[in-house]
Amino acid sequence: MPEKQYGSNKFQDLAWIAAHWGYYLRLNGHVLAQGVPFKELIELKYPLRLPDPPKPPLLSVDFTDACDLACVYCNNPLFPHPRTMMSDEVFSCLLENLRAARINRVRIGGGEPMLHPKCAQMLAKLAPLTKYLSVITNGQWNDPHHIDEILLSGVNLIEISIDAGGAKVYEASRQNASYIRLIKNLRHMRALRDKLNSKTLIKARLMLRPSTRHLERSETLYWKRYADTVLPQLLLKHPDSDYDTDVFYAPVYDQNTAPVCTLPFKDLEVRPDGRIPICPAKGCALDPAKQQFLGHVCQDALLDIWNGPEFKAMRNAHRTRTGDILEGCKGCNYS
Repeated sequence: MPEKQYGSNKFQDLAWIAAHWGYYLRLNGHVLAQGVPFKELIELKYPLRLPDPPKPPLLSVDFTDACDLACVYCNNPLFPHPRTMMSDEVFSCLLENLRAARINRVRIGGGEPMLHPKCAQMLAKLAPLTKYLSVITNGQWNDPHHIDEILLSGVNLIEISIDAGGAKVYEASRQNASYIRLIKNLRHMRALRDKLNSKTLIKARLMLRPSTRHLERSETLYWKRYADTVLPQLLLKHPDSDYDTDVFYAPVYDQNTAPVCTLPFKDLEVRPDGRIPICPAKGCALDPAKQQFLGHVCQDALLDIWNGPEFKAMRNAHRTRTGDILEGCKGCNYS
C-alpha cells in the first residue's frame, strides 16, 4: 500500500519560511513593476474573503495539450490522440477577447506550449495585450533557438518544472527527458537573458516527493544557479493517474471530500480548442462525464462567462460550503 501522507504542516522550518517569503517578495515585486494593480495580488491570495472581482485576476491559456514527456505521475500521457494545437482562428478570437477584457495577467501552459510551431509568435502577439505574461515549460528544448525566440517575445516570466533528487530521479519521473539537456538549456537561457539585459524572470518549480523532501534546501540552492527564484512544491497524487508511488496525498483525496477551492475566484482557462471550462480540473478530466465547459472563446465573451450564473454558483458553493455543485468537486486536489 502507498504511504498516504500529506504536508499539511509543510515547510515549517525557519529556513524554508525565509526562502518562501523571499520568493514571493521577488515575484510580486516583479509583477507590480509591470503595472499589475496591488489589489489583484491580494485577490489572488485571499479570494474567499473578498468580493468577486469583475474580471479574472489570471487567464490560463493552453496552446496545446501535446507534451514531449511522459511524466509517470501526470494524466497527460493518458489523453486521447490526436492532440490539439490551438488554431489561428481560435487564437485570433482569444486576441479579440483579450482586447475587450483587458486581463492583467496571462499564463501560457499545456501540455508543453513550446511544441506549438507558432509559440513564439503567439507570445509576441499576446504580450502587448496584458501587463504580465508568463509561460510554463519543461525546459526540454532540442533547439536552443527556441529559447532565443521566447526571450525576445516579451514574456515576463518563464517557469520551468523540475523534479528534485538529481538526474536519476528526474529522468525516471519524466520519461523522455534529459537532465543534461535541462541544465544546458537553463544555462543558455540565463546567459542570453543577461546579455540582452532582459527583465524576464526565470523561475524553477521544484517538485518534492516524500523521498526527496529532505533535499529541499540543498536543491533550492543548487537550482538558484540557473533560476532567479525557486519555489518548492509538493508532488500530489493526481486523481486521473494510477501512479501512487512516492507522492503526497491531499486530505480531500483520501477523504473524498470537496476542497475549499479558490480557482473559481482567480483563474479562467482557455483550452487549445477554444473551449472554456468552469475550472482546470473540469477542462482536462479524462472522463467526459466529469468535464464541464461553459462556452467557447470564439462564441462567448470571457467576461460574460466569468460573471455568468454558473461561475457565480460555483463561487457561492465554495464560499458557503453548500450546494449540490460541490458533489462534482469531491476528491479534487487542484485547489
